[in-house]
Amino acid sequence: MKAKTLLMLAGAAAIGAFSYAEGLGPFNRLKFKNEHDAVSRYVEAHYPNAVYSPIVGTANGWTVSVRRFGMEPVILYITKSADGMYVFREETPSFSKQ
Repeated sequence: MKAKTLLMLAGAAAIGAFSYAEGLGPFNRLKFKNEHDAVSRYVEAHYPNAVYSPIVGTANGWTVSVRRFGMEPVILYITKSADGMYVFREETPSFSKQ
């Protein structure tokens, strides 16, 4: 195998491993499967027909943005309680119009 091909394969493997570890792109659903299930149920119950952004891990839990057609987005902050239940806190960001 040529050195250039080997280097390209190693680079692609490194990018794939990093993307999986960080939960980027299509790996977001794999890394945060349980959280996606909980967010999906919550969004369907509270905001039918809305869509949500990829889940981002934080120091205390996770966060996700819920986009609603024709309305301001809602930010969901998600934590996990001691008994394993997901706890959601909503915040509507205030956008100042200038």
